[in-house]
Amino acid sequence: MGPAGDAYAGTVATRMKPLTIVGMATPSRLVSAAGIAVAALVLLAPAAARAQVRHRRPLAAAPSLSYHFDNNGGGGCRDYTCGGRCYDGHSGTDMPVPLGTSVLASAEGTVVATNNGCANYGGLGNTCGGRCGNYVQIEHADGTQTIYCHMMLNSLRVSRGQRVGCGQEIGRSASSGSSTGPHLHFGWRTGGASRDPFRGSCSGTGGVWTQQNPYPQMPGADCSGPPPPPPCTARQGPFGWNCSGPIAGMTCTQISEGSDPHTWGDNYFCSDIDRGFRWSSAGPIAGMSCTQVSEGAEPAAHTWGDNFLCAPPWLPYRFRWSSAGPVAGMTCLPWAEPGDPHTWSDNHLCWTRDDVCLRRAGPFAWSCAGPVAGMSCVAVHESSDPHTWSDNFVCGPEGLGLRWSSAGPIAGMDCTAVNEGSEPAAHTWGDNFLCVPRGSGYTFRFATAGPVAGMTCLQWYEPGDPHTWEDNFLCWQYVAPMVDAGAPARDAAVDAARDVADVTLADAGMVDAVVIDAALDRPEVGGLPDAGPEDASMTEDLPPVEDVSIEEHLLPAEEDGGCGCGVPTGGRPRTGVALGAALLVALGARRRRPRSGA
Repeated sequence: MGPAGDAYAGTVATRMKPLTIVGMATPSRLVSAAGIAVAALVLLAPAAARAQVRHRRPLAAAPSLSYHFDNNGGGGCRDYTCGGRCYDGHSGTDMPVPLGTSVLASAEGTVVATNNGCANYGGLGNTCGGRCGNYVQIEHADGTQTIYCHMMLNSLRVSRGQRVGCGQEIGRSASSGSSTGPHLHFGWRTGGASRDPFRGSCSGTGGVWTQQNPYPQMPGADCSGPPPPPPCTARQGPFGWNCSGPIAGMTCTQISEGSDPHTWGDNYFCSDIDRGFRWSSAGPIAGMSCTQVSEGAEPAAHTWGDNFLCAPPWLPYRFRWSSAGPVAGMTCLPWAEPGDPHTWSDNHLCWTRDDVCLRRAGPFAWSCAGPVAGMSCVAVHESSDPHTWSDNFVCGPEGLGLRWSSAGPIAGMDCTAVNEGSEPAAHTWGDNFLCVPRGSGYTFRFATAGPVAGMTCLQWYEPGDPHTWEDNFLCWQYVAPMVDAGAPARDAAVDAARDVADVTLADAGMVDAVVIDAALDRPEVGGLPDAGPEDASMTEDLPPVEDVSIEEHLLPAEEDGGCGCGVPTGGRPRTGVALGAALLVALGARRRRPRSGA
C-alpha cells in the first residue's frame, strides 16, 4: 500500500485488452461467446449514444484516501489538486481498508477479466497477477474500464463475461500482489490509458464520480447523482472557485469586471468560513491586505489592471497571483473562465499559511509556543482538546493578575468566556474563562469572527487546531481606576508612617528639620492650621509620651529591627518623612476631641 508497494504500471495497468496471465490459462479465463457479443455491441454503439458513465465509490465504508493517481507524467508526483498525496508513477487511487472488506462495482458493466490464485499478503515487488494480485476488471457502457486490485484469495463473486450492477459485491479486499498492506487499488482507464477519476486542477479530466467530496475524502455512495459541475469548479484547502455561481455551503465573493464582456458576471471565490474577503475593480481597499488579479492577455479596454482581492490584514494567509500556472512551494487554486478566450486557463491564486503565532497588541501578547519573555503569562489550556493546546499563553503587564480557568468563572474576579463555536462539544470549550482582579480597569470581550470595532484587539491564533482559531480575538477597553480624591489629608501622613515601628516623641530629635518643614507645609494636616517656625516652647507644652493617642493598627511594628534608614529610589529618606508624619499626628492628638466610644 505504500509509495512503492502498489506499482504495477507497465503490466496490468497498461493493457486495454482482457487480462491473460501467462502460465495460468485456465478455462475461467476464456472469453465466452456471450462476453464477446456484449463487447461487440458496446464497441459498435454510436458515439453519440455512449454518454459518460458516472461512478460511486467501490466500498461501502468511506475511509480517507491514502494515495492518489500521479498526474505528473515524469519525476515526482502530482495528485488531482496539484498536491503531493501520491507517489511517482501511481496509476490509480489507493483506499485503505481492513482485510476482508466488501468491494463493490463502481458502476454497471461487464466483467472482462479476473485473476484468483495469489496469496492474501504478497509484499513489495510481488509479481502475482501482474503485481495486481487477485483482481476484477469491468468494462462500462461508455467504453471505459475500472480495475479492482489486491483482493482476497477465493473471494471473487463474479466471473468473466458476467454482467454486474452498480454497487454489486464483486469480492473482498486483501493485500495480494505487490502491496505492503490491506487496501483496494481502484483504477480507471479511458482511451487506452489510465487516467485520474477525480476532477481537479491537475487531473485533466472532468471526474467520473456522481458525488466528489472535498479533498481528500472518498466519493459518495450513490450510483446516480446530479450532473457533474462545470470544469471550472475547483476546491483547494479552505478555498474554492466556481465560474457558474456561488458554491453551496461556502461564503463566496463575486469576482467581476464590468468592462469585460466574457461571462464575468457569475464567477465566485469562496471560503469555507467567512474570512472577510472583498473584491475591488477600482484599486486596493484601504485598511486591507490586497492582491492584484490580472491577465496580461486581456485587452486594455477590459481594464483588468485595477482588480484586487482583499483580505483583513490579520488573516494568517499570504496570497500571490500567477497568470502562468501554479507557484512552486505554494498551495494554488485555479481561477478558470472557459467563456473568456484570453487564456484564463492558467491563472491561479496561490498562498502560504502563516505558522508563526506570536501576536502583540497594546500591553498584551499571545503565543502558541510558550510564554513571552519579560511578560507575566498564564497558560490557556483545555485538556479535552487534542489540538496542541498545551503551549498556548496569554501575557500581560506584570502585576495585573491574569488567571485562566477551564472550569467556569473564578469567584471574586471579572471573567470573560473564551469559546469557539466550531469546536466539538467533546472539547468542552463552554466553561473556559480568562479572569482579572476586580477594579483592574479592563473590560474584556472575546470575539470569534474578527476584531470588535472600537476596541483594541489581540488575535488568539492556533495554527494546529482545524476549528477556525484564526479569526478569534480578545478585545478590551481600559479605563484607569478612580482614585478617592476626597480622603482626609491626614490619611496620607498616617500612611507614610505605617512602615515605621514604635515611633515615639523621643525620636523627634532625629527628624531632619527640612523634612519636617516639608510635611508641615501640607494644608490642614490633622485639622491644624499651618504650623509656624519651629519653636522650642512648642515641645515643652507637649504631654508625656504615654498620653499621646496613636492607633496601634496605623503603626504596625516592622518585622526586622534597626533604624530603617534606607533611602527609597527617587525620594527622601523614609525615616524623616515617616517621623515627621508621626509628629504631626501627635501634635494633633493634644487638641483632638475624645472619640465616641473611646
